Parts: sequence; structure tokens; C-alpha cells
Amino acid sequence: MAQINIGVIGTGGISGGHFDAYSKLPNVHLVGVADLMPDRAQKAAEKWGADKWFTDYNELLAMPDLHGVSICTFNQAHREPVIAALEAGKHVLVEKPLAATLDDATEMVRAAKRTGKILQTGFWPRFGYEQLTAREMIRSGALGELYYAQTVGGGRRRIPGGTFVKQATAGSGSIADIGCYDLDRFLFVTDHPTPTRISAMVSQKFNQNNPNVPGDWGHDPSGVELEDFGTAMVRFENGLVLHFVNFWAAHADTLGPSVILGTKGGLQFGPLTLFRDEFGVMTNVTPQSLPGPEGFLGEIRAFVHAIEHDEPSPVDPWGVLLVNVIIDGIYRSSKEGREVEAIIPTI
Repeated sequence: MAQINIGVIGTGGISGGHFDAYSKLPNVHLVGVADLMPDRAQKAAEKWGADKWFTDYNELLAMPDLHGVSICTFNQAHREPVIAALEAGKHVLVEKPLAATLDDATEMVRAAKRTGKILQTGFWPRFGYEQLTAREMIRSGALGELYYAQTVGGGRRRIPGGTFVKQATAGSGSIADIGCYDLDRFLFVTDHPTPTRISAMVSQKFNQNNPNVPGDWGHDPSGVELEDFGTAMVRFENGLVLHFVNFWAAHADTLGPSVILGTKGGLQFGPLTLFRDEFGVMTNVTPQSLPGPEGFLGEIRAFVHAIEHDEPSPVDPWGVLLVNVIIDGIYRSSKEGREVEAIIPTI
């Protein structure tokens, strides 16, 4: 088992999951960390046993024995370190979403293609049995021809804080923050159909109706600069239509389940259930003892394995780019008040 040398760029809250997962893999050595804040970089290096720490990530990337990096910076600070790392010959695992804008995402995917290095986005639920089983059910033909899906995600009061709610750092709100997970799940289990047209609405309401009870909201909504709700109808080349709903906060216990419908069956998430007509009656099939996802460990184990065995990215960059294609269309449609064509970049 070859030793894989890893670095981490950005040592804020989300990096803890990466550090912890790397520490559980026997063939990983943490050679360095980088953060603009020297105290934070030094503390992370000392806590997780890194050889060196830097305030300039380019110094980390210059280490000749470095194989790959996790990039855990805020959304708007993904593009530059990702491209720099790829061009320095390092493999990259970048936190979700890949980017706040389609332009940034496109340039990162182009850099991965140009350099031949791994570009993996941190969609850890892909490595859990629910998504893998759902994909196999669909691939088996159990649902027949897919024609409609809806993906619904959010919570009654789950407004985040810090960099997640500011335009300069996050660049987008609930749609990219948590909606990207739902979009990636849908695209992954349906083998990434190509979106064609998008009609959407995005709203930002709760920062204007702050009830002055921050504890009930997760964080004080008065500081939110980005959308807290978004919905869209997305059409695909294969005729499938997706109804997307995502929110940080809403006056409702639920806005419905996430489902995929086909001519032979339907699939519902949470818990994963297959609805069919069999034996002359309606039947429901719910897999039993379905293990939950390993979180960061699953995706990081896959990242390290791909580096060690010179394999492609465990999370295909083109598939992730389609997430950004849809998000871009949602924002353009809402701004223009009409259905828009999806922009499919050339890579």
C-alpha cells in the first residue's frame, strides 16, 4: 500500500471532517495545511499532525512530495486554489458546491481535463447505499421509462450563518448550499441526463421578517444576503421533467417527498422505497438494513484510492458541472421572469 501525501487548503469548520477522515486511513500522511489566518493554520497543523503549515497555499502546492489536496475554502474561493493545484500537478478534492457560478465551475473542469488530474467534488452521499441502490434500481429497468421527478430539500428553520449567507463569500444561498446535494443525487441516480430548459423562482423573504428569535432559526436571518427559497421546473433531453424545491426556511413541516416516477414503478427517498404493481396488486419494496453513508470517510477513501491506483475521479467532473448548469439556469430564469435555455459549456 503506497503512502499518499495530502494537504488541506482552508482550515475552517468543514475541514474538520476532512482531517478526521484522512487520519483514519493508514496510508495517508498529512504533509501540510494552508490558511490565510496563521493562528488557524498553525492550530490545525498541530492538532492533526501536519508536517508544515502555510498562509500561502502556493507554498503548500510547491511541495514536491504532495500528491493531493482537499480544498475547504468558502464557495467564492474555490476557483483559484483548485486551478492552481491542478496545474501544479496535484489531485483535488474540493468541497461542495464545485462553484458559485457556472463560469468558475467550467474553468475548473477544463483545468482538470487539461492537466489529467483528479477533480472530485465533495458529494459524500454518493458513496452511501441509498444512492447506489437507487441507481441500480433505475438501471435495472425496474421503473421503466422515467418521465417525472421531484426533489425537495430544506427545513423549517435552518438558516446558516457566517460565510454561508454573504454574497462575497458564498455567492449563492440555499440553492447552492444544500440544493446542490439534491440536484447531484437526482443526476447521479438517473445517469446524468442533459438539461435543456429551466423555469424558476427564487425568493429572499425571511431576512425581511426577522422575528428577533435567532435561536429558533439556527442563525439570525437579518444578516442573510442571499436567497432562502428556490423552485424550478427543469426539462431534459430524454423527456424527463424535474420539479426542484429547496429552502433554508419555510412555514411548513414538509413540502413533500423526493420521488422519481416511471412507467413501471416509482422510487421515493427517505426511506428508499420502490412502488410497483406486481402479482396483480400494488407492492412496496423497502430495502432492509440499508447501511447509512460514511460521510466524509467514504468520499475521502475513494479519493485516496483513486490517487493510489491512478484512476479517474470518483465523482465525474462533467456530472457535477451539470449541477452548476441547472443552478445557473435557476438564477437566470428567476431574474428574467421566464423560462430559459440551459447553457451547456464546451469542455
